[in-house]
Amino acid sequence: MTGIVFLGDRQLELREFPVPEPGYGQVLVRMKASSLCGSDLRAIYRSSNWGTGPEAYQSVIGGHEPCGIIERVGPGVRRFQEGDRVIMYHIAGCGLCHDCRGGWMISCSSPQRAAYGWQRDGGHADFLLAEERTLVALPDELTYLDGAMVACGGGTAYAACSRANVSGRDVVLVTGLGPVGLGIALLCKAMGARVVGVEAVPERLELAQRLGITDVVSSAEKNVVDVL
Repeated sequence: MTGIVFLGDRQLELREFPVPEPGYGQVLVRMKASSLCGSDLRAIYRSSNWGTGPEAYQSVIGGHEPCGIIERVGPGVRRFQEGDRVIMYHIAGCGLCHDCRGGWMISCSSPQRAAYGWQRDGGHADFLLAEERTLVALPDELTYLDGAMVACGGGTAYAACSRANVSGRDVVLVTGLGPVGLGIALLCKAMGARVVGVEAVPERLELAQRLGITDVVSSAEKNVVDVL
């Protein structure tokens, strides 16, 4: 199979890899969509040794926002079967510590903690080897692109809205309408809140308005405090 490795300094490389065989509790997923995150862009555009310690990019296949269809299942897999459409949560924790058992794999403190596309092979390839515990079923009404966006950026946006308990009683100010900020704006609107977006990049302002965020302010053209 072909996969993309980030070399840093604005360089990528297509490499050939063997198709992995799923082990116990693992599945082989045929990739249908794998999107880019801001952290991926840092690995692409900065030096090849970006990051330090266990959090550093380990020259694996990139892509931590993957979505696809299960090609093969390994022994011990119980919740999924071949042909299921799945999203992969971007962190594979040990599955045994207090945080993992509570559903917070991102806080796993074990040396086994690894992010797809950073410390273990990710979604920018034909196939991805995933732990069953990191899979989320992709509902029929969502596309593979929808699922890829949910895998990291969309989930990050939703977590913030959920913790803030956003409702129709609120007016929410979103400063920055990049991928996560725009996701927050759209989710807050869907939750009933009035949303005001602030952004300096004209293309992002235009996209936000096109998607229904009508109250926007250009921080490049106006004094935001005065407008608000």
